[in-house]
Amino acid sequence: MNIPEQFIKPFPGYEEVFYEDIEGHKKHFLPICSINLQCIFPDQDEWLHIVSAKEIHEGCVGADTTEYHTHYSKEDMIGFNVIDGKYKFEAEWKYFAIEQKDDTEDSYEVDSLEDAYQQNEKDYQSRKQFYFNHGMIYPYSSFGEAFTSAETLKQDYEDKKAAGWGLGFPEVNGIIDDIAFMSDEAREYIETYNESLDELLKFESTNLINIPKKLNGDVFTYIGSLTGYYFQAFGADCVYLFYDQDLKKAVICFEYS
Repeated sequence: MNIPEQFIKPFPGYEEVFYEDIEGHKKHFLPICSINLQCIFPDQDEWLHIVSAKEIHEGCVGADTTEYHTHYSKEDMIGFNVIDGKYKFEAEWKYFAIEQKDDTEDSYEVDSLEDAYQQNEKDYQSRKQFYFNHGMIYPYSSFGEAFTSAETLKQDYEDKKAAGWGLGFPEVNGIIDDIAFMSDEAREYIETYNESLDELLKFESTNLINIPKKLNGDVFTYIGSLTGYYFQAFGADCVYLFYDQDLKKAVICFEYS
């Protein structure tokens, strides 16, 4: 499944993705790709973004900061207000545990968080440069140890090919696994298991801890998903993007096997 290139932007810049307080968003998030909704809904010329969190390393993002949760920002679920096609994090920054390091006496936890941020940032930057150098992502996990450069990634990629490692790229433009259950894999799953699209859109048969729903109980519109550990040292198995146009709210959810 290929989406016209004008509808997909791999590794967009922070200024393209976030609205105001660029440094605050840059501290905590990793922009992976932008999607124009016209590839799903032809009459909606609007950009949304799949982003990940630097805090991912063990446990759930936001698990220890429940006092700063909102309806759309809680364990492994992060909400954004969408303003002029850009994201503004809807909760307080103290949703992220690293923002409370001055209030904890657990030096191991602080060091672990800071290391995770550094490793995820370093690996993300290496993978981003690898993509722009070679026109493809590095399609393997880092197994929790950041690659230090695009050159190191290139050598590792060649070594894995020579050793006979299997090779497969995400189906949608080589970066996204699925958009709106339109990928070949999603359609094959629907046919093989006689699943209905309506049932899939409820997201009840997933490992998602939280699912974004409106106050009436309806699940947000599902936009797309990708493999999180292809883009950082510690990554989710799957990163989902949901959206509600009326609320102008985008929600990212992390799933693990």
